[in-house]
Amino acid sequence: MATEEKREAKNRIAYTVMIVRDFGEAHHLTPRQAHSYLRRHKAMDYLDEFYDVEHTLSPSDTLESLDIISKRNGGHAA
Repeated sequence: MATEEKREAKNRIAYTVMIVRDFGEAHHLTPRQAHSYLRRHKAMDYLDEFYDVEHTLSPSDTLESLDIISKRNGGHAA
């Protein structure tokens, strides 16, 4: 793996961990619970697919997007 690809992967992981942690804090969930909830309701898929756009937005905008995606896929109102 090239150096640039490694840096991109590292940044992507760090961003995802931060967002999952922030989502958990906002909804009074542990990081593990937050990750499970987001995966179950397709928000992790969304975050992975649209990382290139989402990481340029504020974390609060991304959390709002994850709430919307989760609710569309059976999540409860938070």
